[in-house]
Amino acid sequence: MDPKVRRFLLASILLLSLKGDPTAACSCAPRHPQSAYCNADIVIRGKFVDVSKQHVNISVGEPVWWIRHEIKTTKVYKGPEEMQDVRFLYTPAMESLCGYEHKGPLKGEEYVIAGMLDGNRVMITACSFIQPLSQLSLAQKRGLSLDYSKGCNCTVMPCLSMPCSISSDNQCLWTDGIMSRIWDGLQAKRLACLSRSENPNVCTWQSLSSQGPGSLRKARLLRQ
Repeated sequence: MDPKVRRFLLASILLLSLKGDPTAACSCAPRHPQSAYCNADIVIRGKFVDVSKQHVNISVGEPVWWIRHEIKTTKVYKGPEEMQDVRFLYTPAMESLCGYEHKGPLKGEEYVIAGMLDGNRVMITACSFIQPLSQLSLAQKRGLSLDYSKGCNCTVMPCLSMPCSISSDNQCLWTDGIMSRIWDGLQAKRLACLSRSENPNVCTWQSLSSQGPGSLRKARLLRQ
């Protein structure tokens, strides 16, 4: 198994082992849409059309049970040239391994899905960025299509408890959830952490304008 995919699938196991309960529900760290985009191997839009359970031999070791979601891809935001029509998504069958369970209707609305690659398989977990397209803001849709890719040299740092700060110029402090623990706020819905035009080594929060390609306007910097 590709080392990056192994880390992706086993991160949840570490979280659960720290809790001391292997049957506990999956716990996921907050992830800004830009971070989800930049850290993923592939980001697509599509509809879930079927689900099945099967043995899959992932590179080495004994075959294990996986859930295979069949999808109809409608757009590829990011991914290899040879993977422009993804048909299947794979996820662990065990809840304790943070397997993804699709709760929406099959053949229903479109979803944005960020996954990792193991060979030609797209892997997802309950911690993956998988959101209905209809719930994304116009700015987030613009970010996926145009602007998130420009900020992959920057790092969004969630503020999990006060006091919190950044440690380098290429970081942006994400404070949406510091009070309410709801991370789908202003910074997630409308902003991206991007390099300054006058200094590419410094990243700041910037507004994602919907006025057209290349028309990013600077927003006020959130308190860091």
